Amino acid sequence: MTQSTPSNPLAPKEMKELKRVYDQLCYFADKAHSLQRLKNIQAALDEHQQSMASSMRRRGMYDASFTDDDERGGGATGSSSMQTSSFQNGRGKEQEQDVKIADLQKEQKELKKKLADIRSRTVQHIRPQDTAAALKALGKRTTKREVQDMMWEVDEKLDGVIDWDEFHLNFERNIRDDSGLEPASFYHMVQFMIYDNDNNGFVSIDETMNMLYARVGREQMETTITKLFGGDDGAPIKEVGHQGGEIDFERYWEVAVREQTKNLDKVVSEKLGKR
Repeated sequence: MTQSTPSNPLAPKEMKELKRVYDQLCYFADKAHSLQRLKNIQAALDEHQQSMASSMRRRGMYDASFTDDDERGGGATGSSSMQTSSFQNGRGKEQEQDVKIADLQKEQKELKKKLADIRSRTVQHIRPQDTAAALKALGKRTTKREVQDMMWEVDEKLDGVIDWDEFHLNFERNIRDDSGLEPASFYHMVQFMIYDNDNNGFVSIDETMNMLYARVGREQMETTITKLFGGDDGAPIKEVGHQGGEIDFERYWEVAVREQTKNLDKVVSEKLGKR
């Protein structure tokens, strides 16, 4: 394979997203566990925040009730004692929870430092295990041979890894290919990750429109959206999920490969027809 400089550079927004995905894929196998653990920690912290807000509201109700009893001259002493006991038990549970939260925040800080260290490595590139880990995170099972084939599509220098220049060149080649001849398995993964701007494992209509419009214009954008989010053979779009409708990587891969095969069949038919 020979390397060349892409012409007609990408729009700044798309280039920014391409760089984001490249940075995400570099040493992904080393980062995957920490990234997932950080998501879990953040979910636990968010849940604690909601619990604290609810607790504060209950405490406010307790304070108001206690004040009412005082104003009545202590006529509801028994009720106040029960409320005080319940409040103290609640405080004890809150203190236990605070210890757990402190531990989670400490772990969160350590994980962020670990990720920062990986991202600051002098040499950044994508290895076979990184591609395999990314596909696994997207829910796609692949063999070692399939991963090797995907790497080969991009690895211009044949050194077993993908650097930024190779990554960029492969993407440029594929978005300009309308023949279906360009090897595109790695590209399909990258394009999905570009569309998946919030890294939730799904691509939404809004995310896809946002990126496609600047590249291909309204008409082609609408055609692509219908193919991805509608039924087979151009059936109407089914607006389900968030942001007008979502698809997972399996659905995206299925449509992308099908469309590439159609383009290839068209090119082959045209060439045979000219003979």
